[in-house]
Amino acid sequence: MAVVLSATAVFFVPCRAQTSPDSASPTKPVLPYAVKPLPVESTGAQYTTKTLPPVQTVTPFSEALADKHPIEYRSADQMNAADRALAASAERSIREGAALAGIDFDMGRWSYQQIVCAALPNHVFLLFEANNGPGDESLFSAAIPRSGNGRVRIIPIQRRGFSMFSPAPVNKLAISAFNRIRADEPESKTTDWLSVAACYGALTGPRLRVSVPSDKSANSDIPVAFPPTLEVESDGESTVRFVDVAAPPQLMQWALTFDAKGQLIRVEHSAAPGYSMRIIP
Repeated sequence: MAVVLSATAVFFVPCRAQTSPDSASPTKPVLPYAVKPLPVESTGAQYTTKTLPPVQTVTPFSEALADKHPIEYRSADQMNAADRALAASAERSIREGAALAGIDFDMGRWSYQQIVCAALPNHVFLLFEANNGPGDESLFSAAIPRSGNGRVRIIPIQRRGFSMFSPAPVNKLAISAFNRIRADEPESKTTDWLSVAACYGALTGPRLRVSVPSDKSANSDIPVAFPPTLEVESDGESTVRFVDVAAPPQLMQWALTFDAKGQLIRVEHSAAPGYSMRIIP
């Protein structure tokens, strides 16, 4: 009888171990620390959140874009009487400044036209040109303060067909002169960024026409170029890009970079790929 009971006991021990609820399972191991299950979907309610204010764009220019062309050229006959009189009174200063820049104002037949730049209203800008034949052209611009008290500034562009020192658009002296001209202007929070950039381009080149989105013509070929753009960095540095379409097919692209205070710090000027199109009615 004892033998039978022993055998029975041995037989049932493994069975009790397999059905014990406290025993380890291959799919559910016993961990030595407490475990709290995570919810299937977290709502984020357990975290503190704070709404960040919108990032403020720092730029020395208004983000608005003028509807009209930023630059206008007027012949001497088209100038108003006050601007013509101011140009005549500044002739001596212009002559002396041109001589200091290495331009002989007494040689050749000189003519001038006015550059109307709405972004810099306190100056009269003149573009002087002497054409002595192909390859022999001299060109410079002059900035005359309307108050009559400031300095007349000269920006040389070409002397007898050659650039002065370095090409005028990227010349450090031209950039410095332009910054001094702008310093004589009153501060304005509504300064049109394209007009400022185009004014520099007109003062350092023979003639300028910016490709703007409003250009429309059903009867003539139109140079196709990217529209003017304003790129603003987080530190306030701004780059104005536009294409000069005055003399197709040789389109020129400009990139003028200003610091956060509005000072022009560098200029890129190079040929742009050009295409033409005709609007079909």
